[in-house]
Amino acid sequence: MNPVEFGKSRQRLLSIATNYPLALARVWVPHCHRWDGFGVKSDRIRGCGRPMRRLSAGVYRCDHCDIEEVRTSQFEALNRLNDTPEAFLATGGNRAGKTELGAMLAIATAAGSDVWWVRQWLELNNLPIDLVPKKPSTVWYAALSYGDALEYGRPKLERYAPAGTKYTRWRAQDRASLKLPNGGRVVSLSCDAGREKFQGAAVSMVWIDEEPTDVGIFEECLLRIIDKRGKVLITATPLKGLTFLYDIFVDDQPQGFDHYAISGLDNPYVSSPKLRRAVSHLSEASQQARLFGAFTSQSGLVYPEFDRTVHICKPFDIPDEWERDVCIDFGVRNPFAALWVAHDTKNDVLYVYREYYKTEKTTLENGRMLLALGAKDGPLRFVVADPENKDGRLLMARELGIYTKKAPKHYGVSETINMVKDRLKLDAEGRPALVVFATCRELIKEFRKYKWSKTKGKDKPDKQFDHGLDALRYLCAFLYRFKKLKS
Repeated sequence: MNPVEFGKSRQRLLSIATNYPLALARVWVPHCHRWDGFGVKSDRIRGCGRPMRRLSAGVYRCDHCDIEEVRTSQFEALNRLNDTPEAFLATGGNRAGKTELGAMLAIATAAGSDVWWVRQWLELNNLPIDLVPKKPSTVWYAALSYGDALEYGRPKLERYAPAGTKYTRWRAQDRASLKLPNGGRVVSLSCDAGREKFQGAAVSMVWIDEEPTDVGIFEECLLRIIDKRGKVLITATPLKGLTFLYDIFVDDQPQGFDHYAISGLDNPYVSSPKLRRAVSHLSEASQQARLFGAFTSQSGLVYPEFDRTVHICKPFDIPDEWERDVCIDFGVRNPFAALWVAHDTKNDVLYVYREYYKTEKTTLENGRMLLALGAKDGPLRFVVADPENKDGRLLMARELGIYTKKAPKHYGVSETINMVKDRLKLDAEGRPALVVFATCRELIKEFRKYKWSKTKGKDKPDKQFDHGLDALRYLCAFLYRFKKLKS
């Protein structure tokens, strides 16, 4: 290329960068460099610094250094989102570029792929053309507050908007919008304004930056995208522990939903050693969230020993020779909770294989459901119930023939919690004495959320997320005393 042609090309690129910045915007993929990964240190060679080639989902290769690694990227997140029809959660550690990702996609979606600079962005990054709709449309950007929108989201949206974009109240701590030259719009909202501000309109995309405090806002956003067959994108660093986002996108994950975590350590524009040093003073849970975008349990859990990889199993047919028990925690406004437990007496392992949680039902209504659910189980060894609810136990015995054993009262809450903890411990072969079927989702959630109180004093748990766990305590205490009396 001669100097004249080079100069013209340079001017053309500068003009595009100035007037259509999204056209030249790159989503990042990991580069080949020393990476600490999920451990503290890495013994791999430093690497050549070249961009790595994607082999398959989450796997990248440097052909020059002959290295393959499991890595994360913005590119991976957008490809996963393209395959997700309804709602996508991109968690990211600090410096992972999750807000940048949301801003690029919001502008591209508002403009539509019919405009050349959006198509150029898609082609430059090898992204599928159907990632964004063809025609211009309306996109909602929701920050936690208007202050956050002014500080974080709006500057990034402005960075990728083309020349000729018109801004309305863009610098105000209020509802604001931008209008692209082809008619596409991005409306800036605040979660602090409440659910009612998210009602009414049909939009092609909702981008929520950071976790909303009200699950109702997320539910409202899902309603807004139905008519346009749009998507909800949430970008967040999961610093609040196992919240509703975890419940929805990781634990339950209904059809049409997906989750992907991006690590700032993979970002080629960030020094991974500096990032690690910046968070080194934080707790292990906070480091996992800030480095890898990982959900972690908050401090103060009553049962931190509970591990999904160890204490949860796929359902299987209960052997006929195993004893079966039911344990009950009474409730009306609070849930009436019942657990069905199979006891492998040979190995002394309890398997929780069924659960029942119900509010606003009478004791008799709940009792009839217990009979119906357990009709094919065969005889029960024990039905153990809350010792404080004498009336409930007598009513079920008199009217339904469900005769219960009251849990021993002389063991305190802390002592019976320790009995459950003992069963969660692993033996010399790495096996626990308490396992929960994966279908018992409410009990699993309680294990992850049941916490010690910060106000009630030492060894006092909060009375939240405890109904099934209370029933389980009753059974463990009863079996402990039963075994003691037998020996």
